[in-house]
Amino acid sequence: MDSLKRPLRLNVVLLLLILGLIAFILYFYFFINPAQVIEILSRTNLAYYTGAFVAYFLYVFFSALVWHHLLNSLSVKISTLKALLFTWVGLFFDATVPQLGWSGEVSKTYLFAKDSSQDAGKIGASVVGQKIFTIAITVVALGLGLGLVLISYPLPPIVTFLIAIVLALSILTLSVVYYVSIKPTATKTLLNWSIRIALFFRKRWNPQNFRLKAEELLDKFHLGMEQLGANPKALVKPIIYAIISFIFEISVVFLTFIALGYPVPVDKVLIVFTLTGTLQTVGVTIFGFTEIVMTSSFAFLGIPVDLSFSVTLLTRVVSLWFRLIVSYAALQWAGIKIIRKKQNGNFP
Repeated sequence: MDSLKRPLRLNVVLLLLILGLIAFILYFYFFINPAQVIEILSRTNLAYYTGAFVAYFLYVFFSALVWHHLLNSLSVKISTLKALLFTWVGLFFDATVPQLGWSGEVSKTYLFAKDSSQDAGKIGASVVGQKIFTIAITVVALGLGLGLVLISYPLPPIVTFLIAIVLALSILTLSVVYYVSIKPTATKTLLNWSIRIALFFRKRWNPQNFRLKAEELLDKFHLGMEQLGANPKALVKPIIYAIISFIFEISVVFLTFIALGYPVPVDKVLIVFTLTGTLQTVGVTIFGFTEIVMTSSFAFLGIPVDLSFSVTLLTRVVSLWFRLIVSYAALQWAGIKIIRKKQNGNFP
């Protein structure tokens, strides 16, 4: 059970954090005016900046409500508090595990299934359904932001092209996730490919038991997806909550700009926020990379580079460092609860 207490070694997390910080510091050293950044940060309105932390917590809360309602639609019982706990746990893995954008979803599915002994296939369906909402909202926001920016500002063709590539990538991701979710043959094909790859590295492995368990899990997953699609009215509240969650998440950036005394146009925040959000959603991100992309994107859109750096720095204090502290505490609490259940003989 040590793996539940420490599913990711702290020294690995710290190494990733340090490498990201080094990259960000090098960027700061070569491209930013330190004196100007310090001067900008000294004018931070702490009341507005505190609001950014509150907004981030509300983003997580409404994200948990999305998952809570999707699970209830599938007759999987979960309290709002427990949904919030495992949502924070997923955010920890999203921030620390190099992956293709799914570590948070996989971790909260696995841990909640272990904690509750409920149907992992249906839990997975609820998580994937929420992921589809998230990607869809991001695609809409990125497309809207790009349209507004193109109307208002003359961007270099290469910048427009790169943003369009990210938009196309997010649309492709949404299409693939949705297709695989509704097509059992697609998931079985992926399962076969995975087994073949595993057999290439482990010649003596017999995949029969694994295949049977995986196929049973996938059947339940697709049944859950069918249940969600068969009751569109039950999706209204989760969609509304997902939109509210997105609004609170993006308001962290707005409040940071306001805290620095620089009200920024909506279109610039939309496009930069969704651009970095899309990269994180599809897993194209590592520590330091997101910060550099965010700073550079604001600068490309005409915001002074020192201010762009200051906004990025304060935003990431909320969306990365605050998240890591709270989510790690949630991870430890969830692990302790699962360990206690095992000791009491209630753990499968």
